Amino acid sequence: MTILIAGFSAFPGAPVNPTERLVESLSGTATPGGDTVSTVVLPVSWTESWPRLRAAIDVAKPAAVLLFGLSLRCERLHIEMLARNHRQLGRADASGAFPSGPAVLDGPEQLPVRIPIAATATALRLAGLDFAWSKDAGTYLCNDTLYRLAFHADALGIDRFGFVHSPLTDELVDSYLVAEQLPSLVRTVPEHTLAAAAAAIIGAWCD
Repeated sequence: MTILIAGFSAFPGAPVNPTERLVESLSGTATPGGDTVSTVVLPVSWTESWPRLRAAIDVAKPAAVLLFGLSLRCERLHIEMLARNHRQLGRADASGAFPSGPAVLDGPEQLPVRIPIAATATALRLAGLDFAWSKDAGTYLCNDTLYRLAFHADALGIDRFGFVHSPLTDELVDSYLVAEQLPSLVRTVPEHTLAAAAAAIIGAWCD
């Protein structure tokens, strides 16, 4: 079994993305059970994020896809439950481009993720991780990419897929402060929290 793990690069307001660092740390690894872990960093781009993920799926042919994204509003890990067919008009991506319209695709208003909920919760708790279930993945590129994945999952042969929103990590506070991008109030987590979450979720999905 192959699991594809994706993170995102920097974007306006986030000069360094901890999920990019997570993906880089997992590149070339495997699960304890011998399952292959493939990784990809996605650009925060209204036009390029999904094509990059789709290309990685075509190469790796994963049975499961786990996306990680940064939310500076999170106070703990958020396990997203839904993707919504809506985009925030007027919000620029990392290249300065704007979305072409308010809808992601010509599809349903919302689409659910496909994860074993109880097993995922148990694995995260056993790992000692603080998390919350979320029904709001936002209206930016995280939600946009998740919606496209949910819409195309069956055609791509993907059995399981989900999304984890992460707070900023402790290790990046200095970088954000220097770049004058640190919010007036922000909750952070240790960087190893993301790797522990990835390991716990993958373990739950592979059982």
